[in-house]
Amino acid sequence: MKRAVRRALTLAAVLALGTATAKDEERPYLFLRTPQNAFTVQVTGKDINSADFQLTHDGKSLRGRAFDQVVFLSLGEDTVGGTVGSQLARLRLQDKDGTTQVKGNFMGSLVDFSVGPQGLTGVLGRCGYELKANANGLYEGSRSCGGIPQRPVLLSIPENLTQQGTPLTVATLAMLLGNV
Repeated sequence: MKRAVRRALTLAAVLALGTATAKDEERPYLFLRTPQNAFTVQVTGKDINSADFQLTHDGKSLRGRAFDQVVFLSLGEDTVGGTVGSQLARLRLQDKDGTTQVKGNFMGSLVDFSVGPQGLTGVLGRCGYELKANANGLYEGSRSCGGIPQRPVLLSIPENLTQQGTPLTVATLAMLLGNV
């Protein structure tokens, strides 16, 4: 009995220490939560990784795999172009009062959305998004993928992704939000 209590206390101490360490480090994650799915993507340096994303970028291109498709995208100042799988990608980015408007074609679907400090709204792939920024820095709201709107939908975009440029952020969001 004493051994079991000692193990439980040791485990509790390890978990508490691990949680405190994780809070101190605050790993940068892009995540999307919907009523049906949860996706978490770690963004570190030049790498964007998860079970579905194995991408790397050099500032001018984004290469690797996403959702089992080969990704080769050129990141211009106000454009994203290239291929994801066998599908072409052509996005135009325009800044209006701190909000980026994105229009074009991505993976065979029309894209027309806006993202900024106030929220993310528009169409990516087969889904329409209506997300507002909340006090915690998360985007929260609903999405509709041809049926009843899904709520709640939460999106977190880490600062270390946005600091690496709007084209990279937009390409990453288009891949994530356009595929789920």
